[in-house]
Amino acid sequence: MSVNAVWRALLAATIVVCALEPSAASASSRHDATETAIVKAMNGVRAQYGLAALRTNTGLTRAADAHSASMLRSMTLSHGAFSQRVRRYVHARRVGENLAWMSRCNADQVVRMWLNSASHRHVMLSPSFARVGVARRASSSMCFVTADFGTAT
Repeated sequence: MSVNAVWRALLAATIVVCALEPSAASASSRHDATETAIVKAMNGVRAQYGLAALRTNTGLTRAADAHSASMLRSMTLSHGAFSQRVRRYVHARRVGENLAWMSRCNADQVVRMWLNSASHRHVMLSPSFARVGVARRASSSMCFVTADFGTAT
């Protein structure tokens, strides 16, 4: 076997391993089953109101993840200057944010809490929002969820 053939075989094997091995990005909270379930539950509610489904957005997800991590570190539920914070990650004409805190993360319970609050329901059901990023951070006794919303442009 020639040296070139060996190098090609090694390169092919490396590509296969890289394709099959989950990357650090895919292991992040952006692919968390609970977060996906929250988006699905929100879109189910939006469909009941005749609204378009929200599409997940990487920038909004990063903003939400950073904020959920910050809230867990400080053990404080707070929006802070969310508009400025979210706009560091995305460009959008309008942004919104919903937060949740509970002892255990449960997608349906999070969305029900938001529906039972007029201000949270208003954000979740706003027809101007087309994109969303959802992230949760949890410890053994706390779960913080951030949903950041943005317009399409």
